[in-house]
Amino acid sequence: MMEEKEYSVKDVSVSQRQIYILSLLSENPRGYQAEEIRQRLKNWDIEVSRRTISRDIDELSENYGICEEERGGKVYFFADKYTLRNVDLTIEDLASLAFAKEMLRGYAHLEMGKHACAFIDKMVENSASLNQRQFEQLCGHFKQAGRKQGGKDVIDGTLQKMVQNAIDNQNKIEITYYSFTSDESTKRVIHPYQLILMDDYLNVEAYCELRNEVRRFRLSRIETINVLDKHFEKQNVVREESFLKLAGSVTEDLELLFAGESVRYVKEYEASRAKRMEETKDGLMFYQHTAIAPDVVRWVRAFGPEVKVIKPVWLAEQLKAEAKKLLEE
Repeated sequence: MMEEKEYSVKDVSVSQRQIYILSLLSENPRGYQAEEIRQRLKNWDIEVSRRTISRDIDELSENYGICEEERGGKVYFFADKYTLRNVDLTIEDLASLAFAKEMLRGYAHLEMGKHACAFIDKMVENSASLNQRQFEQLCGHFKQAGRKQGGKDVIDGTLQKMVQNAIDNQNKIEITYYSFTSDESTKRVIHPYQLILMDDYLNVEAYCELRNEVRRFRLSRIETINVLDKHFEKQNVVREESFLKLAGSVTEDLELLFAGESVRYVKEYEASRAKRMEETKDGLMFYQHTAIAPDVVRWVRAFGPEVKVIKPVWLAEQLKAEAKKLLEE
């Protein structure tokens, strides 16, 4: 499927360019002149001015040990190369890293998850050999019960980088997107705000010009992408969280009355889904305001006779009709 997707690569983000510059300054103890850095970046198809290079170095100097030295009437910039070989890792440090790696295993299907696991291994490998043996033992102490390792959400690395660059540079993106709800693909222009991980699926939260609202788009469902030369200003929009996985533009009050054993279950495992809950003589009242998407209907239906729908009325009538049909069969 990935062969059918079309991508057009634009300039790298400011943060990526500065990482390139920092890498250059760290690799050569002699240092580089600003013009030499500009030429190196040009070899990587990154076109910037000497003024931009100087500004990047000034910004990097605020957080990294970058020095400048005048030799023969020319100014050279250089930075110390940082290593982890002299870092002391305690047992608590190693245990924390082992725990973090186990938590990240579930995201190994994502580029950032894979790189995060590799970075933890790199940290340990560059420390003392004793740390490496202890780390291997500690990795066996943590296990996520009931969670599958990895996922089926395959994301093209080039696409993810393009979205990240567009977020950094505030570029609009034109995408062809497959919608699960409508079961069709549409072309739209979006303003990407941030990447969000939901249930192991990587999404971009963005303002959609087609729908005139902020939505979340799963990266694996983006069929084509083109980063535009048009920029946007991010709006301070508070997006209401969807009740389960699916969302919709029409939201309404959801009021449920739980009874029997479902009361204990909902209080223990589903309390976070409610905006408010209230115990009454008849059971547990559950309040939320959400789009009544198909996954919400399935969730309510699963409680069977131990849940009564108070609102919306149309959902109560729908479930009554379903129950009557089952009895007739």
